[in-house]
Amino acid sequence: MPRWQKRLRRTIHGALYLLFFVVPLCGWAYSSALGVPIVWFGVLPLPDFVAVNKPLAEDVLKPMHVAGAFLLAAAVLLHIAAVLKHQWIDRDGLLSRMWPWGRGAAR
Repeated sequence: MPRWQKRLRRTIHGALYLLFFVVPLCGWAYSSALGVPIVWFGVLPLPDFVAVNKPLAEDVLKPMHVAGAFLLAAAVLLHIAAVLKHQWIDRDGLLSRMWPWGRGAAR
């Protein structure tokens, strides 16, 4: 794989992991700032992440949450596109190496 693809792979993976945490935390903070209670999976009520502050919720936290969600969606789509490119254009067996039972699985 060319060096630029390896760098992009590391960047996208890092962005995915970061956004997996940032987007829900921004949503939690946004809901808390609005005064809306959060109940995790309908079972566990979560404490307020920030104090009720509607201007903070609308002006800062909502745009952060929306932007993070769109960035996460874009990173996922780019990741999927890269896997499909490797599978169908490069034909380098990358998809089979991603599965635990594939050729790249630890033996």
